[in-house]
Amino acid sequence: MLPLLPKNKTVIFLDLDGVIFDSYGLWDEVIEKVLAIANISYTQTIKKHLWRLNMVEAQAYLSALFAKENLPYPEKKTQQLLEGAYQKVSLMPHAVEMIADLAKEDFLIYAVTSNYDDLAKIGLESTGVLQYFSGIYSCIALGFPDKTDEFYRAVLEIEGLSDKTIFYLEDSTRHLKTAQKFGIQGVYLSNTDNPQDNQEQAFCTIRHLKEFITIVKEEMND
Repeated sequence: MLPLLPKNKTVIFLDLDGVIFDSYGLWDEVIEKVLAIANISYTQTIKKHLWRLNMVEAQAYLSALFAKENLPYPEKKTQQLLEGAYQKVSLMPHAVEMIADLAKEDFLIYAVTSNYDDLAKIGLESTGVLQYFSGIYSCIALGFPDKTDEFYRAVLEIEGLSDKTIFYLEDSTRHLKTAQKFGIQGVYLSNTDNPQDNQEQAFCTIRHLKEFITIVKEEMND
């Protein structure tokens, strides 16, 4: 049975990596350590290529690099390194205040991530903000390689959110465009540390997390 939510509940979808978690450098450090096992240098070419891939594609790409060296991809070691990294992950500036303010306004907050759900939970738990989230949705955990149409449809159906007002904070305009098909209102977080940073007029753009709740309130009052 689908959960019954109050009709006036406003829902917040938050991407995690690069939005809540300050994790761009974290991934670089882990990948560099993993590649070092095979004496492979983490070059800018490899880095740029990985940025264009989803998690499933990235693992296949890294596995292929190891295969060229006639070595098996160290999946277990990679997972251990990632878990250790997310236990110490930092939050983006003003992330705690923003999440707490959203919760104070009685919004329902969901993490919507392309990352593995166990890493998402470790990160939210270790930073003390897991309590504010009504749920964590990982496209990988739901059986989708990326944040596809089917992924968003599944989340809306599982939580019974199809008739709710939803605001979605992301650092990927591609994902915002997909979510927009379902009436989800996207807000783009511009970040110069993101190699794919891309400001588009199609979405409201912010540079600081503290701007998000102001945008949400303004949109609700229009």
